[in-house]
Amino acid sequence: MSDRSMMLDGVRPLKMQVPLFLLALTAIALYFCYLLLVPFFRAIIISAVLAIVFYPAHAFIRRRIRNANVAALLSTTLIILVLGLSSLLLTSAVVSGLRDMYQEVSGSVAARGGSAPYLQRLDRVLAYLVPHIPITTTTLEGTVAAQFETAISALLGKTLGAVGSITGFVINGAIAFFVLFFFLRGGRSMMRRAIVMFPLRIAHSNRLVSCVKDTLSAVVYGTLVMAALQGTLTGIAFWSLGLPSPALWAVVTGLCALLPVLGTALVFGPATLILILGGSWVKASILVLWALVIVHPVDNILRPYLIGDRAKLSTLFVFFALVGGLRAFGEVGVFLGPLILAITMALFKFLREEKRMESRRLHEEPIH
Repeated sequence: MSDRSMMLDGVRPLKMQVPLFLLALTAIALYFCYLLLVPFFRAIIISAVLAIVFYPAHAFIRRRIRNANVAALLSTTLIILVLGLSSLLLTSAVVSGLRDMYQEVSGSVAARGGSAPYLQRLDRVLAYLVPHIPITTTTLEGTVAAQFETAISALLGKTLGAVGSITGFVINGAIAFFVLFFFLRGGRSMMRRAIVMFPLRIAHSNRLVSCVKDTLSAVVYGTLVMAALQGTLTGIAFWSLGLPSPALWAVVTGLCALLPVLGTALVFGPATLILILGGSWVKASILVLWALVIVHPVDNILRPYLIGDRAKLSTLFVFFALVGGLRAFGEVGVFLGPLILAITMALFKFLREEKRMESRRLHEEPIH
């Protein structure tokens, strides 16, 4: 064997090792980038959603302002003002609505003789239960005192946790608006650079980016449609039961429905409690049934359908992506779950296409 062939044989493995080494280094670097970005995932997702929702308004501003920095800053400022004013109006509406509802219930209780009839009923129930339950007055007082201490401790813990949550919310909000500015200013150029960096075919990279954008748009607009529908159903229930300000509570419920997990319970819970305190047991039962049988299932059934239809995904898969996303990532899982599903389905489609192309290439090659 000549020196040249030996040299080539020695060089060939080195050439094969360089790409593998680069891939290993890239994988390690991406892992550490993931660790860096994990604390900010929620803020990044929120900023991406806001960029999608408000992009038409930003595009309108950008057409009239040539400077990209000024246009992005103006759009971000307007978004902050819109969200801040909406939060203030929502808080004011909730306080006003609760005050009106409480006054109506208090008037109803006063018209029925105050709280005395309800206390008399409670005394009759206790008088019936005491002979059948082995409990003394001392034990009852001790149990009540212990539960009261536990409730106070839990309330203090919740208060401290709420302070920490508010602090984290403010920090995440500031980061989200900071990221939003850069998304609005250079979102398209970011996408173009990402397409070039992907180790995929250009066509596949473009389709993957479109998949991400379409999925996020589907989740955002599907959530908005569901919020509007839940608000309408709540307004109908409040109007039918004669509760005050049904239109106001319809709007409040629609806004609360944007919040995952709790959502409409923030409205139905206090309303049901106030009805119970006012002695309207029948209305309270109807309201609870309406919430459990109509409003909540409609969300679980129609939201996956709306998102799946717009994002061209199976409704069943979207349902599991939404529920699994909430369990795995918290409230941002509403967006991350369907997004992960859509990207996974797109990658499987790319693999099938590559396999078909490789099979076609093998069939077209001449047999020697």
